[in-house]
Amino acid sequence: MICRSSFPDRGSVPMKTASYLILSSLMVLFGYLVFRVKVRRDYERRERLSAISTLLECLVFCLHANLSYTFLPARWPDLPSLPDNEFQKAAGLGILAIGIVVTLWSMISLRLRDTLGQQTRGLYRSGFYRYSRNPQIVVYGLVVIGLALLWPSIYSLGWILVYGAIAHMMVRTEEEHLGRIFGSEYEDYCVEVPRYLPWP
Repeated sequence: MICRSSFPDRGSVPMKTASYLILSSLMVLFGYLVFRVKVRRDYERRERLSAISTLLECLVFCLHANLSYTFLPARWPDLPSLPDNEFQKAAGLGILAIGIVVTLWSMISLRLRDTLGQQTRGLYRSGFYRYSRNPQIVVYGLVVIGLALLWPSIYSLGWILVYGAIAHMMVRTEEEHLGRIFGSEYEDYCVEVPRYLPWP
């Protein structure tokens, strides 16, 4: 656990850039080891995730969430005060709320055990999955963007990019798994529905 004193206090100078880059790089490396090594091996050998892999996946995203304390104006685990700018506050909180609600909705519609990779009952193509193959990744990205809008900085931009990197590694591993299980049915789905966002 990172010690409490390593995070900036409200109104203090942000963590040094070198430390921030090291933490971000370690976060991406950990994501690679989890998604492209451990999880991938589980899918190849067991065709589902072990409890350990599921916990590691959750840990990756929990650590990423806590990486936000490198730019949030608060000490871990305190929540920072909202910005004074009303437009910034409304935009950030609105995007954050939409992201949380739709993330939970898309995960519930897929069913928990399928969402966590512990079983695959069929290729789910209803609801949000008609428009994106990974709606939970896209809309959780709104949560990340909402937080970054509330406390914008070069560090929060880097935090968004770290999320994109680890989420993409998870998606690529899941695509390999689904391709092995569903074959041409999944290939057709990939042709019809975009990986992330629908484009005209």
